[in-house]
Amino acid sequence: MHCHPVRLIKSLTILILLFLIFYPMYDLLNHPNTELTSIQVKELTPSILESLDDFNEISYTLEPYTISLPHFSDDEARNWFLSSTYYQLYSKQCPQNSCEKYGFLFNNPDEHRHVRVAFIKNGLYLNDDCGYKYSDEAIRRTFKSDDETSVIYDKAIIYTVPDGWSFQHFLDGIAPKLSHSRIYLDKYPDAKVIIQKGARFDSSVKQIWALLG
Repeated sequence: MHCHPVRLIKSLTILILLFLIFYPMYDLLNHPNTELTSIQVKELTPSILESLDDFNEISYTLEPYTISLPHFSDDEARNWFLSSTYYQLYSKQCPQNSCEKYGFLFNNPDEHRHVRVAFIKNGLYLNDDCGYKYSDEAIRRTFKSDDETSVIYDKAIIYTVPDGWSFQHFLDGIAPKLSHSRIYLDKYPDAKVIIQKGARFDSSVKQIWALLG
């Protein structure tokens, strides 16, 4: 039996990312009164929809946060990670330029810290990418007559992150959104979840959506 350190560290890295992304969701579901960093869960209660007019939005800003480097099984695995493209691109963002000591810093206001959950009556979706660059115009777009859109749903929740059908982009694109909006899937079980189609639909992503109901 042969051991491949590079494959091992890739597997460990994926497991660590899964834990970091899905543990807050698990904690939110099982401890609904728990505070997440500087945000109180009470700000996210679906009861705000009871007074919904044409447009309503919940927004807040997370504190800057860091994620530590994985624990390496040996020097070969460590050297592989430190020479990776990701590390070369983002290592300069680590506090005091020391990723191994302080971890990666996530402090970009738009990409990492600003959270917006919008509720739109008669909202009109035109195949936009639902990333952090989603424009105010797209968020507030509505329709007035049935002939302005091909399909009408009573309720729909948009998770159209680019390539969100793949495991990697589900983790880095859709999962963070789910950590802030999962309660609305429970509140409105009849809502349609809108995701992008792609060249394939990873079985792991299908299984995660199935677990979410």
